[in-house]
Amino acid sequence: MSSVTDKETIEETNQRKPSRGETRKVQLTGGSTLVVSLPRDWVKSVGIKPKDEVYLVPQTDMSLLVTHRTVIEKSSESVIEIPAHMDEDEVLRTFIAYYIAGFDVVRLKFRANLPEIRLRLKLHIRDKLIGVEIVEETIDTILTQCLHGHFDLPVKKAQSRMGILASSMQLDAVKTLISGDVALAKEIIERDNEVDRFSHFIARQLNLAVHNRVIIQEIGLATAQDCMNYRLMVKSIERIADHAVQIAGSTILMDRRKISPPILEHIQKLSKLTNEMYENALRSVHSKSTKIANETIPKLRYVLREEDLATQGLISSRMDNEGVVSLRLAIESLRRIAEYSVDICEIVVNLTVGLPL
Repeated sequence: MSSVTDKETIEETNQRKPSRGETRKVQLTGGSTLVVSLPRDWVKSVGIKPKDEVYLVPQTDMSLLVTHRTVIEKSSESVIEIPAHMDEDEVLRTFIAYYIAGFDVVRLKFRANLPEIRLRLKLHIRDKLIGVEIVEETIDTILTQCLHGHFDLPVKKAQSRMGILASSMQLDAVKTLISGDVALAKEIIERDNEVDRFSHFIARQLNLAVHNRVIIQEIGLATAQDCMNYRLMVKSIERIADHAVQIAGSTILMDRRKISPPILEHIQKLSKLTNEMYENALRSVHSKSTKIANETIPKLRYVLREEDLATQGLISSRMDNEGVVSLRLAIESLRRIAEYSVDICEIVVNLTVGLPL
């Protein structure tokens, strides 16, 4: 169970009601300056006084965003109450939810002395989240603060790093399947934590931008629609990394020596086709190229054909049932990576609608 104790934050949340637009005449003053008055209700609700400053942000759709500076600079705080019976995974999920929601300061308050859970929780926070620092700790409290990282690591840059990580995971996972390198397979599974860190970090930045349009340009995007598209794209990359973990898991579960050379050859071809699709999908993102995206999407049929050949060879092989199941999951994961690559390409097409060629 968790609770937000900042009453001011709760009150402000409850007061966020949609308002109808108003028409204002542009007036000329001083012979050259154009002036528009601010709506009285809005001025009252945000607490603007004479001589206060407002923040003006031109938008890509030719509109103008007007924001009170104090609203931009305000940080948010929260307290998570942790009863003695709360599961460790539940605590971590709750904390990540607050992180993604955009809270800057989160205080974990334990109802009982749980030193082992506190220790593991701190390790998980460091492993799975970017920019979170533990600034204070007592026997029943952990105080964390999230550093503002979107200036140094904007969404596009974070997404690029995340994409490169997932690509190397897929290639290395297939290498483990071919070579039987269990140590490398375990390393790949650990790498998934880094992908998750980027995923949570980007989700946090996008969520903040949706609630505060000033941040959209600060994180390197143009519109609120971009936030939705990048969220979908990042989710696809996260799932690609998960399938790389699935392939690495197959290496751990089965004996490489029982895989026949023809099946290995089909898997290598399938992996090459899949990775080419994924790399081209990433290229289309970085260059905003619908040409690359549209050229990549039809290549899924070659992946499906190679998957069928690999599956047929697997069915006719003399491998034991456990090996067949593990290898079939790995082959299916390669196909799913190609399908997620198609999803990314389709998002690129959506992102580039309306942009100059």
